[in-house]
Amino acid sequence: MLQLPSQEVGTPIPNNTAHAISVTLPTWEATVGYEEGQEWVTSKMNSGYPRFFIHLIIQDLAKAIESKYGREGERCMIFPSYNTAKRCREFIKQKTETANILVRVLRLRTPAPTTDFEKSSVIESEIGIVLFPASEFPLAKQYWQHSGEGISSRMGEYVLKELFDNEGKDQARARSRNKQELQAQSIQKKSPSISASMRSNSLGQNEEAEREFNTFIEQKYGRVLDLKFSKEAKMALRRRICGKADKSHNQEEEMDKARRGKFLSETDVYLYPTGMASIFNAHQAVLAVEENPKKSVCFGFPYVDTLNILKKFGPGCYFLGHGDDASLDTLEAELKSGETEISALFCECPSNPLLKTPDLQRIKALSEKYNFLVIVDETVGNFLNISVLPYADMVVSSLTKVFSGDSNVMGGSLILNPLSENYKRLKQYFDENYEDLYWAEDALYLERNSRDFEARARIIDQNAEEVVKLLQDSDIISEVFYPRLSPSKHHYDTVKTPNGGYGGLMSMLFKEPRQAITFFNAVNLHKGPSLGTNFTLACPYSILAHYQELDEIEKWGVDRNLVRISIGIEDRDELLGVLRSSLEVAAKEE
Repeated sequence: MLQLPSQEVGTPIPNNTAHAISVTLPTWEATVGYEEGQEWVTSKMNSGYPRFFIHLIIQDLAKAIESKYGREGERCMIFPSYNTAKRCREFIKQKTETANILVRVLRLRTPAPTTDFEKSSVIESEIGIVLFPASEFPLAKQYWQHSGEGISSRMGEYVLKELFDNEGKDQARARSRNKQELQAQSIQKKSPSISASMRSNSLGQNEEAEREFNTFIEQKYGRVLDLKFSKEAKMALRRRICGKADKSHNQEEEMDKARRGKFLSETDVYLYPTGMASIFNAHQAVLAVEENPKKSVCFGFPYVDTLNILKKFGPGCYFLGHGDDASLDTLEAELKSGETEISALFCECPSNPLLKTPDLQRIKALSEKYNFLVIVDETVGNFLNISVLPYADMVVSSLTKVFSGDSNVMGGSLILNPLSENYKRLKQYFDENYEDLYWAEDALYLERNSRDFEARARIIDQNAEEVVKLLQDSDIISEVFYPRLSPSKHHYDTVKTPNGGYGGLMSMLFKEPRQAITFFNAVNLHKGPSLGTNFTLACPYSILAHYQELDEIEKWGVDRNLVRISIGIEDRDELLGVLRSSLEVAAKEE
């Protein structure tokens, strides 16, 4: 069944979800209003994509920190470690136009658990805080957005409770325990299956009963309470990722790996708080392992912050926005002449929002000939559909998207290719520098969400194919962007897994701009940022992601009136019916 979408500006997507990662912008006009900062939109924003909208809980935590530790006129930005906060401080100091600026970094730590009961719900954690003059907030926000390393809302909620509860830490913990005991009593009444063990053992006194109780809550009510299992959840995630990524290789590649005695393992998978953090840290690795770092290449029109990372950190980048074979011809000619030297090439497979696929075989060959690293973002394709690891030194992905699906937790991964000639130096870098910033509760949610990843991804692929056919048959649509329809389809098919599909993301152009607006306003779907959700999600992509540079992006083939749709797992006939009726409304526009 289709989820009933909210049409109220600023409400979270999914509805009534405290840590939702999307937000309702139900009309074209509301999206423009959001981008222009119009009060009728911004005043209603109770949620938002976490790298762009600082969650209200994190805002409360920041106010508490500023009140207790800040000096007059200072604001703060909060990160999950001291090292990430120091990186933000350096960014502010490098980019500021303010002379003799004072930027301070503060480290705070929450208490460790002291009783067996607390080990289920209390975890020692550190946050790093950057304190700076209020005038520098836009720069701090840039680092937060580009790097993806900011504190998560769940971690913010936990730290706020542990460090700033008005009635004191001990009283807060006592209330938490009482609340869980009352919850246990309530659930016992509803569930005879655990009543017997709970009657004979008080909560927290018998570990077996407590385990059964927490498991029951998670399975029946979808709650995750037991933070002590976060290490196991992270291990399960890494194994799930490398297992799927490993199985996606074809038999010839598996035989080659066997001959060379190297196999992908969970130790080659690194978890990050966001997909953008995995890209940021891949770029940091490039800068660190190169003796004299040179510019990178951004190949193809990418998601906005990938390009920002390459431009604003390190020596800069060359932007080959078309991402086609002609662009590779140009790059090869410049590399051959010695006119251009690069440290790395970053690309998406396929790209967002035009769904182009780069020639990864040729890129790999060029990288070996001219000695540069290749980093592929496979978020849109996902590793069930495409196998890009053989062509890359590092593969990055946003686990926030289809891997999670539920749109209630952020996450990212970075995989090292153990067959890469650069593996040894990259592995040494990550062994020495990797910092686990992934908050425990977020890992627990992501692990649970991703258990049925494969089944959901297959449904999404099938639904998407039917939607594409509907859009192709429409008289008012001039072009549909989808990997199967792209001139670069043969490049996609080269990396496509034997049972893979073409993914759930597509974009479309209407023959008349007004038809795009009418369609978007009429369509009864969730409307907001993100993709890869279990529910279909639409947005006027160019307006939402590039409102300040609409003329510039059209140079790269991205039309200002582009509508992007991420397909979900709803009933196919219902979804097609909603889209068909909206197309009919748009067709009436003169």
